[in-house]
Amino acid sequence: MRPRLLNVISIAVPLLAVLLVGLLVVTHLDIRPRRITRTQRWISAILVGTLSLAIAAPMAIAARYAHDEAAALGKIFSESRSGTRPAIDYNQSVDEIWRQKPRVNVLLVGGDDSSSRNYRAHGEMNTDTMMVASIDTQTGNTTIIQIPRNLASLPFPEDSPLHKIYPKGFSNGHGDDSDFFANAVWSTVQNDHKDAMGATDYPGADALKLGIGEALGLNIDYFVMLDIDGLQKFVDAVGGVTVNVNERLPIAGNTEGKEPTGYIEIGPDQHLNGYRAMWYARSRSASTDYDRMGRQSCLIKAVLDQVSPQTVLTRFETIASASGDMVVSDIPQGMLPAFVALVIRMRGANVNRLLFTQGKNGFVAFDPNYSLMRNQVKDAIADASNVSNRNRPVTSASPRPSRTATATPKPSPTPSSSSSPTPTRVSQSVTDVCAYNPVQPQ
Repeated sequence: MRPRLLNVISIAVPLLAVLLVGLLVVTHLDIRPRRITRTQRWISAILVGTLSLAIAAPMAIAARYAHDEAAALGKIFSESRSGTRPAIDYNQSVDEIWRQKPRVNVLLVGGDDSSSRNYRAHGEMNTDTMMVASIDTQTGNTTIIQIPRNLASLPFPEDSPLHKIYPKGFSNGHGDDSDFFANAVWSTVQNDHKDAMGATDYPGADALKLGIGEALGLNIDYFVMLDIDGLQKFVDAVGGVTVNVNERLPIAGNTEGKEPTGYIEIGPDQHLNGYRAMWYARSRSASTDYDRMGRQSCLIKAVLDQVSPQTVLTRFETIASASGDMVVSDIPQGMLPAFVALVIRMRGANVNRLLFTQGKNGFVAFDPNYSLMRNQVKDAIADASNVSNRNRPVTSASPRPSRTATATPKPSPTPSSSSSPTPTRVSQSVTDVCAYNPVQPQ
C-alpha cells in the first residue's frame, strides 16, 4: 500500500525476470553436451522455454498488479493540500501511529454526481449522504453518525473564516431553504468562498469537515467522497453485496412522480449488483430520507462483513481499474498502511450507529439543538463497546459465524421500582437494525 514502493516493484520485477531467464538460457547453453540428437535438442529447448515461462509469467503479473495499484492509489490518495488534515509522522510503525491517535474520525460523503450528471464539474454537486465513522483505533469499535442532508444552520468553529461569513451557521435565517441545507455546504464554499479556506485542494470538503465537526463536537480528521458511479463500480468490482431487504424499494423512481423501472423486493440475503446496491442506498420515493440513511449504514456493514482481504486480492485488477474514478479523499499516501490495518481490525469489532431522525430524541432538522446533538454523539461513541453491539454476521454471505449467532441479545431484566430509570439509548446496534425484519404493510 505504498505507491512509491509499488512503482519500484513494477520496474524491478520485470528486470529481475529478464535477468533470471537470461541466466537460465546461458546456463543451459553452457552445460548442454556438444553432441546431442535433434530430439534431445528439441526436448531441452522445450524444457528451458517452459521454465522461462514459469519464471517470467508470475513476475509479469506481479509487476502489472504493482503498476495498477500504484496508479490507482496515486490517483485517489495524492499528496494533496488540506487545511483540516492532522499532522502525523508516517515514518513510524502502524502500531505507533495509532497509539498516538487513539481515535480517528472520517467523514464519509456520497455525492449526487455521476458521469451523466457531471454536477461536480459545474459546481452543483450536493452531498446527499453524510456520515462520520468514529473509530477506536485500538479495538476497531466504530460508531457511524449519520447526518441528514436537510440539516439547517450548520455551525462553523469560531476561529474559522467561515464563522465570520456565517456567524449564525450556514443559513439565511430560514431553516427550510434547501440552498442552505448541510448538503449544499461543499458546493457553496467551493463556488463562493474558496479563498476563505486558504491553501487547500478541497475547500468544499474542508468546509464540510469543519461544519460537521463543530455540529457533532468532533475533530474530523479525513474525508472520503464516493459518487453514484463510484458506488456502482465498487460493488460490481467486489462481486456484489448481500443485504436483508425489509421494505419494497423502487428503482429509479423519484418524489416528483417519476415511475420506477423496477423494484428490489423484500427478502433476506438479497445479493445486489452495483446498480441495485446503489438504489438500495438511494431509494426514497416510497419512503423517506431517514429510511435511506438507515439502509446506507447497513450497506457499510455488508461491505465490512463480506469484502475480505482475499476478495480484494482475487478481484484486485477490477477494483484498481474502477477506483480511479470512484473516490476522492484527503487521506495521504503515508497513512494507507495504517488504514489498511485499521479496516482489518474493524471487521471483527462492534459497530453501532446514531441516526439523527426528524422528531426522534429531540432532533429537529430545521431548528437543530446542537448542544443536545453533541451530547448524544458522546453517548453513542461510549456505547459502541456495549455488549449489545457485539459484532455478528447479518446475512449468510458473511464468512464468519453462522446465522444462528445473529439473534438479538436477551434484554436486561426490568429494573425494580427502587432502581434509577435506565437512560434512553439513542444509538443502535447495526447488527440488529440490519437483520431481516420486514416492514409489515399498513
